[in-house]
Amino acid sequence: MGESASEDLGAPTFYDLFREYFGQMTRLAHLLGADDSENVAQEAFVKLHQRWDSLTDHTRVAGYLRTTVVNLARSRTRHLRVVRRSPQERPPDEPSAEVRAVANWEHQRLRAVLVKLSRRQREVLVLRYWLDLSTAAIAETLGVSPGTVKATTHHAMENLRKHLGDDLGDER
Repeated sequence: MGESASEDLGAPTFYDLFREYFGQMTRLAHLLGADDSENVAQEAFVKLHQRWDSLTDHTRVAGYLRTTVVNLARSRTRHLRVVRRSPQERPPDEPSAEVRAVANWEHQRLRAVLVKLSRRQREVLVLRYWLDLSTAAIAETLGVSPGTVKATTHHAMENLRKHLGDDLGDER
């Protein structure tokens, strides 16, 4: 047997009421403009369930559900009006296909040159320019002295200039 508020055998169970009224409450919420009508109806039943033990007159359940759905739908539509009225964050401008193609080509070219560097030179450049680590942090990460990091960075940049041309700028 399902839940009931009293020992009265004529009282409907919560399950019976849900089966009988859920569709009606969903339609009501939809007609009132709720964009999530099923959620509104479910929330109304949750509120009813929370009060289930204190109900004395089960003939008033349908009215309680309708009132709850109306209030929830009103609250939802009010919230949506406020959200739609407030300025939305603009999505960042998407780069054009040409910009992405050039960037992809440059990344491929840079990767091809990085492969030609020694392992330590690659590590120093990646830690410095991709992770933006300080000389001290790179030295600690690689277990070398800061002077070694500086010298390795210098040699790596010279090698990059040789392979890519001098369009990297002067990093000295």
